[in-house]
Amino acid sequence: MQTSYAFLIALGLSLALTPLVRRLALLVGAVAYPNDRSVHKLPIPLLGGVAIYVSSVAAILLSRPLDAVAERAVIFGGFVILAVGMVDDFISLKPWQKLLGQVVSAVVVIAAGVSISFLTNPFNGTLAVLGLLGIPLTLGWVVSFENLVNLSDGLDGLAAGIAGITATVMVFASAKAGAFGIPPAAAAIAGSVVGFLPYNFHPASIFMGDAGAMYLGLALAVLSVQGLVKSAVFMSVLAPILTMMVPISDAAFAIVRRRLTGQPVSQADHDHLHHRLLELGIGQRKAVLSIYLVSLVFGALGFVSGFVPVSSGGPIAGLAVLGLFAAAYRAGLLTINARRNGKGQSGQAKKEVWGSR
Repeated sequence: MQTSYAFLIALGLSLALTPLVRRLALLVGAVAYPNDRSVHKLPIPLLGGVAIYVSSVAAILLSRPLDAVAERAVIFGGFVILAVGMVDDFISLKPWQKLLGQVVSAVVVIAAGVSISFLTNPFNGTLAVLGLLGIPLTLGWVVSFENLVNLSDGLDGLAAGIAGITATVMVFASAKAGAFGIPPAAAAIAGSVVGFLPYNFHPASIFMGDAGAMYLGLALAVLSVQGLVKSAVFMSVLAPILTMMVPISDAAFAIVRRRLTGQPVSQADHDHLHHRLLELGIGQRKAVLSIYLVSLVFGALGFVSGFVPVSSGGPIAGLAVLGLFAAAYRAGLLTINARRNGKGQSGQAKKEVWGSR
């Protein structure tokens, strides 16, 4: 009941707030104008992340999840990364500046009490205490999730949909793992995204911007640590990881691609997986829905493989990932296009810390 309550509150608030935030963005000039990397052809208001943040935080506060640490981390750490993202949306921060802001938000999360302080051995159930090693591990976890969601924000509704699917999977996975304070918070994130999607799905009338994408990444990172990474069922962490396998794969391939073509890793390009899908001629809606379907299937596989013996769950996850890469390779999504090297990129192309719209 508490979980449903959180979802409905966030959904209603997001539906109501997003049009208001859109008007505010137009008034203050927070608009994404088309450039040489853009898929959209018209100026689109930004700041949709503000509606997502306010609606999800309000739902968390009103539904009162039992995990106070996760609540503090999402609210305060989320506010920091939201502010960093808004600055980036207005003036386009340099990669190191954005990364610094992400590190600061992760430090706030750790200060709120979120830490991968121990891990459960999936083979015998014993606990391995990490001590001080847990601090950099947690910091890297949070920053990675922020960048993964930001990387996927390249087509209308894509990042929001992936984040919403991941949050929904985490509702069930954390409940199954016995972390009963997490499902209401995860449901609040899912509800805020579902309420935002009618305005963000193609053709979008508002973007969440880096602010919204990085906030969603931070929230998912916090909830996955509190609900799954430190649970007695360590393999349950496969649920969010496999659900986000598309942006994880895209990030890995982007790093390899840019290194092989002589580009700086932080240099944005027009060669992400979602761009390749558009080149196949399937259109934005079908491309996004296709990635939704892959995320749903992998989320279900992650949920199942996380709660079976490691001897079964490991092979399930491994075969699923290999199947994804094989299918992407056969479709030509993993080929490296030599004409898109660092020399071919416009000097005005936006820098990224892994990527963004």
